[in-house]
Amino acid sequence: MVLHMRKLSLLLLILIAFKVNAQEGIKFNQTGNWKETIEAAAKTGKLIFVDCYTDWCGPCKWMDQNAFTDAKVAAFYNKNFINAKIDMEKGEGIALRKKYSVQSFPTFLFINGNGEVVHRTGSRMPIEEFLEEGKKAADPKKNLSYLNKKYEEGVRDLPFLLDYYLVLNKSDRSNADKIGRDIVSAISAAELNTELGWKVIRTLARNENDKLGAHFMANENAYNKWSTAEERDQLKDRLVTYTIYGLMRGSNEQAFMDKLAYFKKSDKIDRRRQGVMLEADYYLGAGRTDDYVKLTSSALTNELKDEAEKLSFLARRASGGKNPNEQVSPAIMQQAYLMAKRAVELEPEEYSIQSTFAWVCLGMKKKPEALTAAKKSRALADAETSKIQKLAQELLDKVEAL
Repeated sequence: MVLHMRKLSLLLLILIAFKVNAQEGIKFNQTGNWKETIEAAAKTGKLIFVDCYTDWCGPCKWMDQNAFTDAKVAAFYNKNFINAKIDMEKGEGIALRKKYSVQSFPTFLFINGNGEVVHRTGSRMPIEEFLEEGKKAADPKKNLSYLNKKYEEGVRDLPFLLDYYLVLNKSDRSNADKIGRDIVSAISAAELNTELGWKVIRTLARNENDKLGAHFMANENAYNKWSTAEERDQLKDRLVTYTIYGLMRGSNEQAFMDKLAYFKKSDKIDRRRQGVMLEADYYLGAGRTDDYVKLTSSALTNELKDEAEKLSFLARRASGGKNPNEQVSPAIMQQAYLMAKRAVELEPEEYSIQSTFAWVCLGMKKKPEALTAAKKSRALADAETSKIQKLAQELLDKVEAL
């Protein structure tokens, strides 16, 4: 019994230690300044991982709270890199932002002991994807610097170009687009029917009618051995959605409705929800008020009754968002109000949802409800960035002045 208790105690201590380690996350700024960081990199041979952030950046905060605290991420980054977190609008960050041409946030740089960038990526990304970016940076034959060198040397085989595109797409969209076009142009029909072809299609197909999308739609089952049913469904949904967006801007309503049936008549609830979102957007853009009201009223009690984010999104679009000069019909505003109110009932602790409801109520001059939502929105903004806090305060000021 005593031995058993000792084992349990030991296990508990291990679990606690693991949890503490996970909570600690990536260990940033272990050196005093940038000069010391470069010197440490030169001495150890490790790369410097730099999280380029600002205090108003929402995606930066998300990465802070999720990716940087993940146990697997922390273990890899702490072992392989010297980690630096630098505000690009303060102190040394101002000069470093200029030196390394940091244009968006978050940007993630991997820099060697000579101060040279060997890998570059950025934006909010899933934890596993962020971990993979670190592994690419640490691999001398997968990081951006190596791929740039091979490209300049004339390497143009398709597997290389796809790897190069995937890395460039996170740091240099303009050049990534060029590489993407080169891949689409170069790949043959025979190559499309391979595992590499599946990877190219999944990455670069844009709609049902382009070269890659059309091939996939005509040969979907050919990719069963290289993909899951879920992956193929996700790709098909994406291709059909972008085809529909193209039809929205045209004058052929029948073609739009025929294609929309893919979503509306599906036995999958997620697809039917997507159908509602697309159809609502179409009616709103076409000024079809009666059809919009009928569709969204049905969705409120059916497909979207528990979908706070989607209801809030529709309400924001229908009400004109924050544009006070946009003329919205009373019937559309009423629908926006009903959808935003339901969203708040579902998720009252979400800043964006409370904010949307406050804006809708402000537009309808419903001051008591607008004030309640604006105050809640301002309180929730305290957990967000300074930019969001400023927006929430501006909204509250507008409501109080009503």
